Amino acid sequence: MKKNLLFISILIFSTAIFSQKVTLTGFVKDSLQNPLPYANVIAKPKDVSKNLQFAITDNEGYYKLLLAQGDTIV
Repeated sequence: MKKNLLFISILIFSTAIFSQKVTLTGFVKDSLQNPLPYANVIAKPKDVSKNLQFAITDNEGYYKLLLAQGDTIV
């Protein structure tokens, strides 16, 4: 019984943690629509007490940022 309760608690807790993130993905390209590899992408929250989120594009200019749900990015 305790194992089942522990398993259910962990499952609910882990779902709550992951549901509070938003994934932002995209591509960085230059003016000729060529992908820009290794470009820095920075998400600056409006609330200065929160940390910057950043990603570096891959060889194809693709990036992926994990942002907190409800944060305003400027």
